[in-house]
Amino acid sequence: MRRDPGLQPERTHLSWHRTGWSMLAPGLLCLRGWSHSGNALYALVGILLLSGSIAMFCGIAKQRHNVVSLIIVVTGALLIFMLLSQITI
Repeated sequence: MRRDPGLQPERTHLSWHRTGWSMLAPGLLCLRGWSHSGNALYALVGILLLSGSIAMFCGIAKQRHNVVSLIIVVTGALLIFMLLSQITI
């Protein structure tokens, strides 16, 4: 089976853009949630996701997979913490 090394950079570039788009949508939704509820954690998560998305679109986050993964994990943990803090038993 032959590999085509010419297409690998293009696929990598496209995957970075898909990840950027997938961070942009929840970031905007978090900012929308912040404008409705006034919860500061929504604003923090939205800003983190939007900054990560912009960094990917500009190419700043290229070759920094750990930073992108950390941003995604931290924002997920903050959203789970926010969800659990709102649940009343």
